[in-house]
Amino acid sequence: MEVVPERVRELAAQAVDTPVSAAVDEEPPPSPEKLDDAQRKQVEEWLAVADMAVEERRWLSPDDDNALHWFGKVLDLDSSNSRARIGRSAVLDALFAQADHLLDDSDAKFSEDLLAVLDRYAIVDRRAPALALRITRLAELRAQLAEAARRIAAGTIFEPSDGSAVAAFRQALALDPRNRAAAKGLAAIENQVLDDALRAASEQRFADADVLFVKAVSIGATSSNRTTYEQKISELKSRASEDFLLRADAALATRDLTNVAILLEQARSLGAAPERIAVFEQRRANAALYANYQPGDRFSDAFKDRSGEGPELVVVPVGEFLMGSPESESGHNAAEGPQHPVQITRPFALARAEITVAEFRRFVRESGYRSDAEQRGDSNAYDERTGRIVKRADVSWQNDFQGGRAKTTEPVVHVSWNDAVAFANWLSTATGQRYRLPSEAEFEFALRAGTTSRYWWGDEHPTRMVGNLTGAGDRSRSKRSWAKAFDHYRDGFWGPAPVARFEANGFGLYDLGSNVSEWVEDCWHQNYLRAPEDGSAWVNRGCTKRVVRGGSWGSEPDQARSAYRLGVTTDTGSARVGFRIARDL
Repeated sequence: MEVVPERVRELAAQAVDTPVSAAVDEEPPPSPEKLDDAQRKQVEEWLAVADMAVEERRWLSPDDDNALHWFGKVLDLDSSNSRARIGRSAVLDALFAQADHLLDDSDAKFSEDLLAVLDRYAIVDRRAPALALRITRLAELRAQLAEAARRIAAGTIFEPSDGSAVAAFRQALALDPRNRAAAKGLAAIENQVLDDALRAASEQRFADADVLFVKAVSIGATSSNRTTYEQKISELKSRASEDFLLRADAALATRDLTNVAILLEQARSLGAAPERIAVFEQRRANAALYANYQPGDRFSDAFKDRSGEGPELVVVPVGEFLMGSPESESGHNAAEGPQHPVQITRPFALARAEITVAEFRRFVRESGYRSDAEQRGDSNAYDERTGRIVKRADVSWQNDFQGGRAKTTEPVVHVSWNDAVAFANWLSTATGQRYRLPSEAEFEFALRAGTTSRYWWGDEHPTRMVGNLTGAGDRSRSKRSWAKAFDHYRDGFWGPAPVARFEANGFGLYDLGSNVSEWVEDCWHQNYLRAPEDGSAWVNRGCTKRVVRGGSWGSEPDQARSAYRLGVTTDTGSARVGFRIARDL
C-alpha cells in the first residue's frame, strides 16, 4: 500500500475549495532596505542565472541551480524585487499546472517533489493543500480503478448498480473529478454502448438503438462522442424513414392500403417530417375514398373478355360548390336558379373527353344497337347554305355535323339521350363496372373545377385558346361568321374538333364547356326548387325531357357559361350534342 508523507497529510488537512491551478495572491512585501552597489550587482547576477534556469526549464532541479532557488536568493536579499517576485510566481504557476496535470493521470511523484521543494525553500502557497489532498486520495482512487477493471473482466459493467464497473469509475471520479483514467473508463464503456446502438440502427433495430443510446447517455462520461453517434443514428433513421415513404408510395401505386398504413407508422416513428406524413395520409384516405385511386388519376377499365378497354377516365375529387348562377350574372336565366350549395360526396370518375365516333362504332358493332336517328331516318344537322341547324334525312351517328362521313377522333353527334344510356349500359356489361351518364350536378361541378366565374376560365371572353367556341375570327366554308361570338377569339374550327384538342380544365377534363354539348342523367325541371343537394341526379318517372349541359362549337357566349342548361326530348339527335360517361368508384 502506498505511503503518503506526513507533511503531505498535514497540508491536505488544510485544503479548501481553491483549485490547484488558481492564481495566488502573495502578502505585500516589507519595505525594501536600500542595497549597496555590490548587493545590486549580486541581485542582477542572480536574476540573470534565474532567467537562464527558467529558459532551460530548470524549475525544481538540480537542488542549488534551479529557478526557484535563484529567485529565492534574490528575494532573501531584496524582498521587494518585482522581477524576482513575478518570475517566481510564473514558475510556481507552471509547476502547479504540471503537477495538477500529472495527477489527472494518477502520477503523484512530481506533486510530492513540488511540495518538498516548497518546504525546503519555505515558500507558502495556498494551492499546496489542494494539491496535497489530491495526493492523499490517490491510493483509494487507484483501488477504485483496479476494482473497475476487475468488474469489467467479470462482465459486471452495469449490474448490479452499486457493484458495477460504472459505479467504480463514478466513485473514483467522486474522489477526484479530474482523474483521466476514470473519465476514460466511463468514456470507453459509453463508446461501447454507442457502438452497439449504431450497430442496432444499421440493422434497422431502431427501438433497440434508442434504448442503448439512452443507456449510453446515462453513463455520464465527461469526454463523449455521443453527438457524433447521435448524428449517425439520426442519418440512418432518416434514410430508413425515406425508404419507408418510398415503399408507401409504391404500396399506394398498387393500392395496398393496409401496408401503406404500416409503412407510414414506421416512417413516423423514425421522425419523418409531419407534413410529409400528412401528404401520404391524405393520399391513403383518398385511395380508400376513391376505390384506391387518387383525385386526378387517369385509368381505363379492361373489358372482361380482354378484347379491349373502355374510355379513359379521370377521378373527380369530392367537394362542395354553388350550383347555378346568381341573378346578378350576365346572361342568367330563371332555369339556373335558385343558386344553391351542393355537396358531391359520392366518388366518381368522368370520361376524360367526349365519347368519340370510334368508341360508339365499337359499341354498335358488338351490340347490334340501332340508334334513334337510324330508326327514325333523320337528325338535326348544320346547313351551310342557310347557316342553321335543320332536319336532314339519312343522318345518324356515322355522320359529322353537316351530314358527311364522321372522323373517328371527333365526338359522336346525332345521338339521343336514349343512345347515350344504351352505350353506358353496354360498357357496364363489357367491363363489369357501373357506367352511367353523369348527374347534372356532377357535370357542373366537374366543369367548374373549383371556379365560381361565368365560364370555367374566368368571367370575360377568353384571351387564350381554351376550347372550340364561337369565335369572332372563325369562318365557315362559305365565309360565314357568327352573329354572336367571343370577341377576338379564333380556334380554327367550324363544327366539332377532334376530342381533347384544347386545354384541360382544373380537374384534367377536356371539352366540358365547348366542342359539343352533352347529355346528363337528370330530367328537365324549370328551376332548382327542391333539387337534390347531394349531387345525385334529379329523376322523375316517365319524364320525356332530359338535361343538356355545356357549350358547343355553335353556342352563343351566354350559352357557354358554366351554369347554362337546356331541356331536350330524350330521342333528339343534334349536330351540337354528344355525351361522355361517368363511372361509380
